[in-house]
Amino acid sequence: MEFLKWQCALNPILLSPEETAAAAKAVFSREQAMKQVFDEASRCASCRLGKSRTNLVFGDGNLYADLMFIGEGPGEEEDLQGIPFVGRAGQLLTKIIENGMRIPRSSVYIANIVKCRPPENREPLTDEANACIGYLKRQISVIRPRAIVLLGKTALRYLLGHDKMSIREARAMTFEYEGIPVFVTYHPSALLRNPDYKKPTWEDIQRVMRFLGLPIPSKLS
Repeated sequence: MEFLKWQCALNPILLSPEETAAAAKAVFSREQAMKQVFDEASRCASCRLGKSRTNLVFGDGNLYADLMFIGEGPGEEEDLQGIPFVGRAGQLLTKIIENGMRIPRSSVYIANIVKCRPPENREPLTDEANACIGYLKRQISVIRPRAIVLLGKTALRYLLGHDKMSIREARAMTFEYEGIPVFVTYHPSALLRNPDYKKPTWEDIQRVMRFLGLPIPSKLS
């Protein structure tokens, strides 16, 4: 439905003049709201990570996405490009989305717990994550996706507060954030280290696809 609003705003012939004006206003408002979050994040100096970053890695994708992926933080390649999930783990995530789910990466929204790269790709420290999580929460409130997928323990810990729960435990559950169903799976970097995680990750993704009403392919391309 949200995607239809977006398309109709770009193709006014599909709507009455009144509906066209309302749809265009909705698109403008969402873009403006996200730009405000971006502008504030780009000026942020609340933790040490902002001092060493090359680029702010804010988020990437469709502001009208039904699905949002949330990871840990940017790595070296993300820091250089200013785009989340473009390194090896990001390329794997893109394959999961496009070859597995059979939807364009551009149709989802991807973000991280922290917007600046931690040194040597370490996990964000608690004060760093707490300083940055507000921007992520505002991104979620702007996009209002139908579902969220958390990638790894850092996302689980800082968005939902489950710092003692393992990914194995969390995978079996469906959580909720501000009324939005939240699914949990392994971070793509974990799949690169341990290929045994690929099968359970695909099972998790299929759960998300069923929730969203997406067809499950008979085999991966």
